[in-house]
Amino acid sequence: MEYINQFKLIQEIVKGQKPDSRKLLAEIDRERVMSTIQRSKGGLPAPFICSNEPKEEENFAQIPGADKRKLLKICKKIRESPEKQLAKLLELKKRYPNVPAIYNYIGIAYACSNQSEKYYNTIIETIKKFPHYLFGKTALAEYYLKNNEHKKIPKIFDNKFEIYMHFPLSVKIFHTSEVRAFYSFIGTYYARANKQARALLCYSILEGIDPNHLATRQLGDEIIQHEIEKFRRKVLKVLPEEEFIKLRKRISEKDWQKWEKEITKDSNTGKLDFLIKM
Repeated sequence: MEYINQFKLIQEIVKGQKPDSRKLLAEIDRERVMSTIQRSKGGLPAPFICSNEPKEEENFAQIPGADKRKLLKICKKIRESPEKQLAKLLELKKRYPNVPAIYNYIGIAYACSNQSEKYYNTIIETIKKFPHYLFGKTALAEYYLKNNEHKKIPKIFDNKFEIYMHFPLSVKIFHTSEVRAFYSFIGTYYARANKQARALLCYSILEGIDPNHLATRQLGDEIIQHEIEKFRRKVLKVLPEEEFIKLRKRISEKDWQKWEKEITKDSNTGKLDFLIKM
């Protein structure tokens, strides 16, 4: 089932430019998406509350104030000077071996300094030591997605694709950062697994938090790019790639408004139905 306007998607493809994902996704029939999910296995997710209120992990809360401030200061500088901050983080890890956030920041420092093997090993160490730490799982999900291994995602989360499934039933409020991290990677998995409705629901969650956040824009681009590739494969079944390139070039050289009238006319007469129904 298609939820994105296919003819507007065609327009974006033939323009040969980066598509405006946010514009295309703004026209989705959300009721149709929700109806599809309601009828699918698992149905609609339960409601939960997303909050920006500070939320400290139990062991993190026990760190003395001076070291806590030091850690937060280090975190702000990780991306600009990862190797320098790494030494400080490793020292803090020795002093506070039961604080999962420190392991997470060490992983980020390794990633930012292009030490991929140490980055991966740190993620695995984090998950083994803190199996219920959500950011450890999202870090591994991000690693697999970057390496085009999206099929490994379900196992990471024990096939639990809603954030509240990873917490006690009494927990109803989740911090914005963990909600964003969780659904950005779950949404990307759904897009690559061709589960469009679920991917769009994840996008809606992120959009509700902040439509301009990088994670929201990246997931939107992922969904649209997947749809473009899917459409391109459909076209290449009936049109050789060389002919498709020629067609796109010919269209791009024509007056766009004239082309838009032609494609609308062809759409209304059913000449382009094969592109959608294939």
